[in-house]
Amino acid sequence: MKRILLFALMLSGLITSAQTSITSGNCKAQYKYAVNDKVMTLVPATAINFYDRSEGKVTAWYWDFGDGITSREQNPMFVFNHPTPSTTAKYSPYRSVSLTILTSDTCKSFYSEMINIMDGTPYIKPDCTARFKYYQAAYDTVHGTATFQLTNLSEGDSLKYFWKFDNGKTSTEKEPTVTFDIKPAEHQACLTVTGKNNSSDTFCDVIYFSDPNKPIIYPAECYTGFGYSVNYKIQTFAPALVLDFYSKATPDAAEWNWNFDDGTTSNEANPTHIFNFPVVKDSILGDPNPFRKVCLTVKTASGCVASYCETINIYMNSTPPVEPAQPCHAWFKYYRPTDVISIPEVIPYKLIDASEGKVVSQLWQFENGTTSTEVEPLVNFDFLKPSQKVCLTIYTADSCSSTWCETIYVSEIKPDTSSVPKPASIYTMRYESGFPIQMSSCAGWAKAQVYMNDTLVNATNYSWSTGEQGQEVKGLCPTRIYSVKAISPDGTIVSGMFVFNSDGTVTVNPINWWVTGGIANPVIQYKLANDNYTVEWQVCDGTFVRSDSIPLNSMNCGTKESVLILKDASGNVVYTENISLKTLATFLNPEKQIQSVKLFPNPVNDVLNIQYSGKMLDEMQIEIWDIAGKSVSKQKIYQVESGQNISLNMNSLKKGIYLCKMISGKQLIGIGKFMK
Repeated sequence: MKRILLFALMLSGLITSAQTSITSGNCKAQYKYAVNDKVMTLVPATAINFYDRSEGKVTAWYWDFGDGITSREQNPMFVFNHPTPSTTAKYSPYRSVSLTILTSDTCKSFYSEMINIMDGTPYIKPDCTARFKYYQAAYDTVHGTATFQLTNLSEGDSLKYFWKFDNGKTSTEKEPTVTFDIKPAEHQACLTVTGKNNSSDTFCDVIYFSDPNKPIIYPAECYTGFGYSVNYKIQTFAPALVLDFYSKATPDAAEWNWNFDDGTTSNEANPTHIFNFPVVKDSILGDPNPFRKVCLTVKTASGCVASYCETINIYMNSTPPVEPAQPCHAWFKYYRPTDVISIPEVIPYKLIDASEGKVVSQLWQFENGTTSTEVEPLVNFDFLKPSQKVCLTIYTADSCSSTWCETIYVSEIKPDTSSVPKPASIYTMRYESGFPIQMSSCAGWAKAQVYMNDTLVNATNYSWSTGEQGQEVKGLCPTRIYSVKAISPDGTIVSGMFVFNSDGTVTVNPINWWVTGGIANPVIQYKLANDNYTVEWQVCDGTFVRSDSIPLNSMNCGTKESVLILKDASGNVVYTENISLKTLATFLNPEKQIQSVKLFPNPVNDVLNIQYSGKMLDEMQIEIWDIAGKSVSKQKIYQVESGQNISLNMNSLKKGIYLCKMISGKQLIGIGKFMK
C-alpha cells in the first residue's frame, strides 16, 4: 500500500522528478546542503557540505553522489568536478544525490534530490526538454542501409521540432524515420525543440545499427576495486602521506592503470605512492584542498575493462601507532557456477574469500538480512533485485579484523534487439466507481471503459479478476487490487488494474498494457504514467529485456507466467505484474487457435466431450482452469487415437467460464473455452 500511495503522489504532482522519497517504516530520510567556499581545487569543481536531517534513531547512512562515489558518513563533504563540454553531445550539470538510512528498529528510508553541481542550486525543471529514443526498423544488406524510427520523448508545451542527421538530412516531423548507410558503423542524430517563453533545448545521441543475421556478442563482465594502508616505514624530506595500494579485480587483471589525482600515474598492480602535503594555509586562498580522487582501471586477459574511483583525505593520521596491528584486508571474488541447476526466478552465485592475512573465520552478510560463516558459500539471489549488496568480515589469528562490501549485479539486462511496429493507437482503461457511505463491508462497485487515445470505443468481453463478466462489477473491498480485461473492436486485448479505495475512488497502477498484432503474431505494448519509469521483461530463458514492446511468443512458456518489472529512475523495483498467458488465452478465438481438438457441448451440463484429430498420442494431459487462472482439475488419458471421443464429468464444477488445455509431453495440443 505504501508503494501504491507513492504512485498516487507521483501522479498528482506532489513528488517531482527532482525529489524522490521512499520509506518502508516509521522513519524518514532527509538532508540539506550548502556550498563550501573555503575548499580550493586544482580543477574547476564545487565542494558541497551535506547535513543529515533524517527522522528516527538512525544507525547507518549511505550516500550516493551520482558519479560512482559513495560515503557512510553522517555529514559528508563532497567535491563535484565540473563536467567538460563536448562538441558532439550535450553534457548535464545535474547530479542525483541520494541518502539511504537504516534505523535501530529496522526502518529503511530513501531520499534523493537533483542538484546543479555548477553552483549548488536545486534542480529547476526547464520549460522544454529535448529527448528521444530509436529502434532499428529495417536492415537492407543489398543496398547497405539501415532504417531507424525515432521516438520523441521531449517534454514541454507548444513544441516545435528540428532534426539534424550526420548524413546531411533534416526533418521537422515529430517522429521521423531516417535511413543511414551501414558504413560507418555509427551515426549521429540531434533534436532541437522550441517551446513557450522562447525556450529551447538540444539533445544528441549516437545511433548504432545491428545486423539481424549476426549473433549478438555481449562484452565480458569484470569488476575491480582497491584498498590501501599507511606505510610508516618510508621517511620523506617534506611532510607527506605514504600509502600502499593493492588492487582487487575479478577475474584477475592483466593490466593496471592508476591515477593519483596529482599529475602522477602507475602501471603496477600494487604501487606505493607519496602524497605531498599542500603548502600551509594561505591567508587569501584559505585551506588548500585535502582531497585526492584516486582511480584504478584494469584490463583482463579477455579484454574486459573496469574502473573504480575513491576520494582520499591525505591528511589522515600518518603517525605510526605505538603497537602497530598486523595487516589484514578483506576481499572476495564471485562467479555464476555452470554446474548448478536452478529455477529462472533464482540466480545462484559462488562467493570465494580472497582476503589477505591468516583468516580463521568469516562472516558474510547479505542484503536480505541473512548471514553465513562458510568459506565459499553458494548463495541464491532473487531475480527481481538486479543488484545485491554483500559484505565480508574476516578475523585473523593475530586479532585483526577487516570488512569489505561490494554490490553484485546479478541480472544480465539484454538490449532490445527486436524490431516491432510502433503502435498506431494507445489504449487505456478508465473507471467509474463508488462506495456507499453507510456500508462498511465489501460493497463497492466499479465500471470499466476502454479508450483509444481520448476516444471511447465499443469494447466487448469485459472479464474481471473476481470472475464476473461485463463492464460493471460489484462487491469490491477497500484496499484490494482488482484487474479487468476487454477486447477492442480491432481485436486488441486491453488490460487494466487498480486499487479500490475506502472512499470509493480507485488508484490506477502506473502502467497500462495491451496485446495487439492478432493471433499469428501477438505483441505486448504499454503506456507509462511516469516517463521516468522503465520496463523490463523476463522471457522464457530467464534473461531480461528492455523494450518498448515485446512479442508475446517470446514469453509463451506453456504454464509459466511471464513477468513485467517496472523500475524508477534510480533502478528500484516499484511495481511487478504477472501477465498470465492462461488468462489471455480465454480471449482468443478457439476456432483459429485449435486445429486438432473440438469441445462440445458448450455450455456444458454434466459431461464435456473432447474429440481429438491427429496422430496417435502415447498420453494426453487434460487441465481445466477457471477464469482467474486457478487449476481445478488434471487427468491423463493414455493411447489417444485420431477421432477418439473423450468424456469428462463436470458435475463438481460451479457455474462460470473455464479453460480446457490439452498437452502431450511438452507440446500444447489444443486450448479451448467453455461455460457451465
